[in-house]
Amino acid sequence: MTQRRANGHRVRLAFQLYAVGGALVGIVALALYFLRQLRVTLTTADIAILVTAGVGLAISAISIAYLAVARVRARASICNDHYVVAASNLLAEWLRFEAGGRGRLEQLHVDFNPASVRDIVAHLYARRLISQVDREILNEALRLRNELVHGRSLADRRRVDNMALMVREITRRVQSVTPACEREQGAPAH
Repeated sequence: MTQRRANGHRVRLAFQLYAVGGALVGIVALALYFLRQLRVTLTTADIAILVTAGVGLAISAISIAYLAVARVRARASICNDHYVVAASNLLAEWLRFEAGGRGRLEQLHVDFNPASVRDIVAHLYARRLISQVDREILNEALRLRNELVHGRSLADRRRVDNMALMVREITRRVQSVTPACEREQGAPAH
């Protein structure tokens, strides 16, 4: 993805240079033509100047049109990009998990580091609010979240969608499950 962006940037830069260069060539050629137009007959030089002006203006017009179309396509791509939607869904679910996990641990009066997601996960696991599988999923979600946030690589959109759903389900369970310590305290004595 990074390589594709770099290539796209190079192409846009080339077309911007062509647009400016073509406009300059066209303007200079037209100026020379009008200066030479004191004579009525067209010489070979006049024809060459007119051809150069036409080519320069055509290159400039085509480049400007390409840049306008590329800008519109880029805006549409950003607005309709399913990957961006999937990534934002995962990040939103991750924020809900962090807030829900913190809130649940605070509710249980647990001493933990609220700035450390790994500490939150460890305490939720220690209190049996999440399973070992949930813990592994959350660790994978954290790695994926870091990939998205820090732009290391472009993850598969389906993987991002699935991870968002799994984090949502874990968050729901964390907020609704009775901790093991409370279940044991409420159990009748034998």
